[in-house]
Formats: sequence, structure tokens, C-alpha cells
Amino acid sequence: MFYPKTSYAKIAFDAILFFISTGQIKKSKEDQIPADLKLKVACVVSIFDVDDNLISCYGNIEPNNKMLYDEIIENAIKAASDNTVSIKSEQLSELKVYVDILSSLHKVEDINDIKPQKHGLFIKEKSGKSGFIMPNRKGIKTFEKQLKQLQLENEIKETNMEKLELWYFKSTRYD
Repeated sequence: MFYPKTSYAKIAFDAILFFISTGQIKKSKEDQIPADLKLKVACVVSIFDVDDNLISCYGNIEPNNKMLYDEIIENAIKAASDNTVSIKSEQLSELKVYVDILSSLHKVEDINDIKPQKHGLFIKEKSGKSGFIMPNRKGIKTFEKQLKQLQLENEIKETNMEKLELWYFKSTRYD
């Protein structure tokens, strides 16, 4: 059984447990939420199996809610119940849940400064299609591999860097 070490991971895990068990969303009253959870920041919630294989993740590069607390709960539930993955109650004892808090975006000025273990990437085509990839992905050690995976996962076919906008961000993982 997963035992969260941080309040962020506990909120995400508890939201998943409650949602899977009841089909409902349980939230604390705003006056009971600590100040650090009232910040307006983006996060990604990731669900892994006991062998550290990614099952599902969900999040946004910029916050959709007025506070992190709501962001964590919304992303945790979406990660556990999206169209491709639906966590079952019998799987709950075999999961690990992580919350990545994302920094703001910074324009990539020099691709040589990007370290895939440290930086995530956000890409946008001139047409408006966009997507992001988290840092420190298994098997990705170079910027070129990271960019190729980002484009593949987000169906971005454009390869001319002049026609793409590219930003980087950092994340801090909480388990």
C-alpha cells in the first residue's frame, strides 16, 4: 500500500481513493486549506504501479483553478478515470501517486541549455496545436530525443524549428 510522504501526494491519493470508492469528489472547506495549497500554480498528477511503470498522468502547464488544492484534486481524478485508464478499487493497493509542481514557462533561447533530466518542454505550432513533456522521462537523455517524443505524443509533425515555439519548465516531485 502506498503511504504518501507529503500533503500534496496525500491529497491526490485520497481524492483517487474517495472517487474510486464512491464516484464522488470530496473537498475540504477553503478555511481548512493551508496557505501553500492556496497558491495558483500548475501541477501534474502521475499514477505509477509498484514497478514504477507509468499508468496514467494528468495535468496542465498552467493552472486551471484558483488554487493548487483544487488543481491537485481535479488532476488526480482525471488521471485515475480518463478515457484510456480507469483505475479499479482492487488496484488501489498497488499504486503510487506523485504530484509534480511546475514552474512558470521560460522561452528556450539555446537548445544546448536544455537538460531532459531537469527540464520539461512545452511546444506550440503556429497553427495553435501544443503539448508538453515532463522532465526526467525514462529512456530520454538528450534534447533531441525529448523533442522527438514530445512531438510524437502530441502529433506535432512540424520539424522546422522556425515554425515552432518552444519553452522549458522545471518541476518538483512530491510523493
